[in-house]
Amino acid sequence: MNNYDNNEREVEIVNDDFNDKKNSFNFIISWIPFILALIYTISPIDFIPDVIPVAGWGEDALFLIASALHGIQNTVLDKNTSIYKIVKYIKWASFIFTIMFILILVLLIVLVFKVSAN
Repeated sequence: MNNYDNNEREVEIVNDDFNDKKNSFNFIISWIPFILALIYTISPIDFIPDVIPVAGWGEDALFLIASALHGIQNTVLDKNTSIYKIVKYIKWASFIFTIMFILILVLLIVLVFKVSAN
């Protein structure tokens, strides 16, 4: 075995260590939105109060689902592109559904206040 082979193996080992650290950092970063969504769900501060049964709980659930799909998309399914694409579309559909849900609820609240003011 010559010195060149040893150096090449050392470079591979260092490169693997760097990739492992990079992947672990990306893993942590990918799950931060889910952790924030959990904190948001537990906290008493909400966009839509949990007193409104379906709207408040639904909004919390949609945030949790979307953030969990984000974490899954960026960490677990890196190698399988077809599942990665499916999770990506489901994630964006849930984001869009959440935004539409919030806008419709705000529209209904404005409508109720406008009708009750007359």
